[in-house]
This record gives sequence, structure tokens and C-alpha cells, in this order.
Amino acid sequence: MSKIKEIRESIDKKLDYWEASATAFEAQLEQTKEQALVKLEVRKKTLNEALEKFKSAVVTTKRIAGEKKKEIQAQFDDLQVQLALGKAETRDAFVAQRNKVQHSIATLEATLDRHLDLWTLPAKPTTDKSLEKAADKFIAAAFKYEAESNALETQFLMKRAEAEAQFEKKKSDLLALIKEFKTQLQGKRDLAMDKAATFEKELSAGISQIKQAFKTLSD
Repeated sequence: MSKIKEIRESIDKKLDYWEASATAFEAQLEQTKEQALVKLEVRKKTLNEALEKFKSAVVTTKRIAGEKKKEIQAQFDDLQVQLALGKAETRDAFVAQRNKVQHSIATLEATLDRHLDLWTLPAKPTTDKSLEKAADKFIAAAFKYEAESNALETQFLMKRAEAEAQFEKKKSDLLALIKEFKTQLQGKRDLAMDKAATFEKELSAGISQIKQAFKTLSD
């Protein structure tokens, strides 16, 4: 089985994350803070469902010793506790909650990676394939949550009611920027994966530009 880190850092997963990020930022311009918070709750539910399936696959595998499973189980439980928390209505509360969830995800993945060395052996049982599939789906759900939660922070910064005409102009410019980025992203996705890695810095810079542009909406 591939390491969790290897799955997370694969080019196809990064392209998925950048696309999810661009789509999430785009959505912030068309929805209210309350609508955005509701959508994030849906992402949390999807992530929790993927987490449950991943946890079940880890619990049933025979390739991890009982004591190691207990350590992993504790990390699964911690993440589920964080995901069960209700909506945060203020920016400080939202950022604190988001950071705890993302820290819990990172800790779980690091804990799993410490115990997955044996799974890199050539002779993998078929159960490892289902475990790898569960891991892949968990990471995909985690990426979508991370993209949505990072973009949602802009809802607490935007001042829609002030200088409405100026806001609409900035919004129009930002939507055009996001559309251009998504077109560029699709072009990279169409290339062979071995070449796509060379565009990582370029695409990361594109997302950073979008994030920076959002800050001007509150100026």
C-alpha cells in the first residue's frame, strides 16, 4: 500500500485539491456566510463517512498489531470528535475549529504512516487493496473539506454591504481570475502526469493570487 503521504502528495490528488479550492473560492462570491457554513457541514459529514469506512478497514486488517491499532483508533476518535462540533459563527471560533480538524487529520495520517511500512512489501494480501481504496477516499474527502474550509474564511472578511458597486466590480474581476485559473488547471490535467509535476509551483502561485485577491474585497 502506498504511504498516506504518497497518496496525498500525488499529482492527481494535488490537481483535485487545486480544482476544489478554485471552485470553493468561486462559490464564496455567490453565497451567504450561512449558506457557506451549511455547505461546510455537508463536507464534514462526507469526511466523517469516509473516515468511518477507513477506520473499519484499518480495524479489520491483520497487518497491524493490536497495540498499534489502539494508537490509530485514538486518532480516528479524536478526528470524529472535532468533526462532530457544531457550526462556528464567528471568525475566531471558525478558524480555531478548522485548525483543530486539520491538525487532527495531519496527526492521524502521520500515525498511520508510521505503521504502514510492512504494506510496501510486494506480496500484499487482497485486503490491502480495499484498505488503500478506503485511504484514497478519505484523503479525497479531506482535501474537499480543507479546500472548502480555507475558502470559507473569506466570508468573514468580505464586506458586501459597504460600497456595493465597488464590491461587484471586484467580484467580477475575481470571478474572471478564477475562471482563467480553472481553464489553466484543466490544461495541465490533460497533460501526461509525469509532466504535470513541473507545473506545481505555477498552480500553487495561481491559488495564492486568488486568495490575495479575496483580501481586497474587504478593503
